[in-house]
Amino acid sequence: MNENSKVIKGRTGDWEMVLGLEVHAQVASKSKLFSGAAVGFGAGPNEQVSLVDAAMPGMLPVLNRFCVEQAVKTGLGLRAQINLKSRFDRKNYFYPDLPQGYQISQFDQPIVGEGVVSVERDDGTTFDVRIERLHLEQDAGKSLHDQDPNATYVDLNRAGTALMEIVSKPDMRTSEEAAAYVKKLRTILVYLGTCDGDMEKGNLRADVNVSV
Repeated sequence: MNENSKVIKGRTGDWEMVLGLEVHAQVASKSKLFSGAAVGFGAGPNEQVSLVDAAMPGMLPVLNRFCVEQAVKTGLGLRAQINLKSRFDRKNYFYPDLPQGYQISQFDQPIVGEGVVSVERDDGTTFDVRIERLHLEQDAGKSLHDQDPNATYVDLNRAGTALMEIVSKPDMRTSEEAAAYVKKLRTILVYLGTCDGDMEKGNLRADVNVSV
């Protein structure tokens, strides 16, 4: 059991909570990952959609060099391995707000490998969270369910926006540690200028994997 664990008393014995996070950070870039369409919050529905984002026939993606540079800069800030060779893969989803029917992502050859983030708890003690990987991928669009009682509208402005998915190892043992990790990660990203960290706009989102 981890030395920093806080056990949960159960009827039949003690329980340990183990947490790992997948943080999606929107890359601070003026254009999308594979198209020249603008990126920005507050535009009208489907005003920032290129033919590539809409998956029109014959359209081919062209990688945004600046997004790659931003990912590498972030990897250096995470004290992580920068992989000299990486590749993109197709991850198939059938969502109404994903016109291509797949997400261009990375799997076994991500752009950034293992790293570590030193995090400070509220009581002043510190702990390390190991980073498993950082990879680049496209965001999906947005389905709107509150515009019409009988229909769902689709806004593709976010479709194709560059995301950095930062995957941690299961090194956290309390919700307080998980919150402290996200705060530290956000501080690093904002300081580097690779993500604005604006959670209200959805530019920084965390998926929490919990095992008890």
